[in-house]
Amino acid sequence: MAVGKLGEVFQFLDSIGFGETVLVEYTSPNYTLDFMVLLLKRYADDRGHPFVVDDHLDTLHVINEHLRFFGVRNIFDDAIVLKTGGVVNVGKVIDRVKVESEASSYLRRYAEASAKAFSGLEESINVVIGLEKLFAFVEDYRNFYEIISSIDRFLGNRKRKAFYLLDRNICERIPINPLPELEKTASTFLDVGLDGNRLIGRIRKSPDIRMMGWEIEVSVEDIL
Repeated sequence: MAVGKLGEVFQFLDSIGFGETVLVEYTSPNYTLDFMVLLLKRYADDRGHPFVVDDHLDTLHVINEHLRFFGVRNIFDDAIVLKTGGVVNVGKVIDRVKVESEASSYLRRYAEASAKAFSGLEESINVVIGLEKLFAFVEDYRNFYEIISSIDRFLGNRKRKAFYLLDRNICERIPINPLPELEKTASTFLDVGLDGNRLIGRIRKSPDIRMMGWEIEVSVEDIL
């Protein structure tokens, strides 16, 4: 089955429960990431949900500037942003976490910052971007699995629907590819790509077995 119009895509996103972890894999180079983040922001705004971004190493800044070329401006001004590394602020940055060589030190600080970001929020749309850049710093399995375990612990957090968007090309080239572990953790898993002016997602994993194999398609013009 295929889902086509923007309203139908929003209905699919409604079917994803709060507390779910959704893994979205895409392949660069193209604007798939930019349009996916914009789509999720449009959805959050339409449904009245807070939009929270975990921004690793200025990824949101790059997306924001790309979208300016398409005529989209100020879309993230009201986003709640938790930054890991980076120097360019986009949206309402409520905390910044320094990238550290020891995962335990980084994760302790990140947990504190995340608790601050979600305090007082209910039913937020949480987008995690640039995470593959963080994994690129990880060269040993102890630190790798500490980060994976921290992601696992967020599964079931009813304050959010979490969308982890990762570039497969980068993940497959860094010392330890996080995708196999994240695919196991995720409650819903999609492959997303651009085909001409269409953004197409294929559902690889879902708690609703009727959706397995579905394609979700929406035109870029509708998202913009």
